[in-house]
Amino acid sequence: MQRDGTVPLDETFTETIEHYGRSYQHYSLTNGTYFAPIDEDEISRLEVMHGVLSRLFDGRLIFPPIRSPRRILDCGCGPGDWAIEVATQYPDAEVLGIDVSPHMIPENPPDNMELQVDDLNGRQVVARNQMVAGGIHANRWRSYIRDIFRVLKPGGWCQMVEIYFNAQSDNALYPFTQFLGMSFSDFQLLIAQARSEASNPAFKAYFPV
Repeated sequence: MQRDGTVPLDETFTETIEHYGRSYQHYSLTNGTYFAPIDEDEISRLEVMHGVLSRLFDGRLIFPPIRSPRRILDCGCGPGDWAIEVATQYPDAEVLGIDVSPHMIPENPPDNMELQVDDLNGRQVVARNQMVAGGIHANRWRSYIRDIFRVLKPGGWCQMVEIYFNAQSDNALYPFTQFLGMSFSDFQLLIAQARSEASNPAFKAYFPV
């Protein structure tokens, strides 16, 4: 399945760098988009996370009350586990998975599924976002939501699944709670203040307190 408006992949997206034995996408690091590796170990981690969330949601892929979605957009599809499953479950739907990195995209997706690098064209029935908060700058969220709204058809749905980052380690909090006498709420407020004062938007994205 090929959509109109696609262009050849810019080599900028394919460049990688090595750091402590792990592979990273040079473009993502340079632009503060994605700081996790893009190697086989990362693919395995994302596959495990997909399995955990699948069990948590009792195998449900789409939460909005739509029986037969026609066009589905998966933003930040990674290795494409969710997109492949939804394309298989809804063979009459057109599924588009996009990701900033081409390195994890599967080579043989289902016939009704297309994978692109950083593209948002066309109108969708369902736009799904899962665990993409770390790849979106804090000052980008408003325009990001507007972009999702733009590509949705009238009556379309946006499905978002994210994690609330909440420190739970007693060892990590020990200097704050014991030596400084801070409560957990005080610690959360401290992090929120640091986040608001940070000049780097990538920091705000990775610590959305």
